[in-house]
Amino acid sequence: MKKNIAHIITLTSLALGLLSIITSFKGQFEVASYLIFGCLFLDVLDGTIARYLKTCSEFGKQLDSLSDFIGFGIAPAILMYNFINVEFDNPILSHTTLLIPIFSALRLAKYNSETTQKKYFTGITTPVNGLLFSALVLIKNQENNLLISTILINQCTILILIVSMSILLITPIRTFNLRFDELTKDKKKLFFIFISICIIYLFNFTGIPILILIYVLLSVFKLIN
Repeated sequence: MKKNIAHIITLTSLALGLLSIITSFKGQFEVASYLIFGCLFLDVLDGTIARYLKTCSEFGKQLDSLSDFIGFGIAPAILMYNFINVEFDNPILSHTTLLIPIFSALRLAKYNSETTQKKYFTGITTPVNGLLFSALVLIKNQENNLLISTILINQCTILILIVSMSILLITPIRTFNLRFDELTKDKKKLFFIFISICIIYLFNFTGIPILILIYVLLSVFKLIN
């Protein structure tokens, strides 16, 4: 039974991703976004538990990637597709969301083909990508500053984010991991977590794009390994 605990959590994450897709088609964009956040929480949890219980396996790795593809590849793409159609009625822009699952699939396939376990990631991870796009919907509905909302929720910004994040998914840039079971060994990562909490507290969901930008810059300039 112990070896299946992480698998059950992974399958629960996959189920939340599917529910996000369903609610997105119903026009319940906020609910769909929160469900993707739930996928993120469970994605962190299943890996942490698998390493703690020492039940990591090739099967678990493949199952986790399939769950990630649904929760952070397909679900955010469908969410943004429906969101763009409702907000802007722009079929060309809405179809650019196809890049999200396509490049997510490339990212996950590349990760699964790696034969050695690394202490860093190559490129932006699919959870980070999914987190950004699910946050945009929440920013639209909850950001009180009209200027910030206008800057982030417009067709040009969304197009730039879709294209740039898709490229970052497969870029060779090393990005640092934030696994909870390894954080205590790195003071820089702990400080990043502290700053992240402060930014989220101050800016709510608007802080998520800020955090992702900081994360990318820290990785590019190798300030945190």
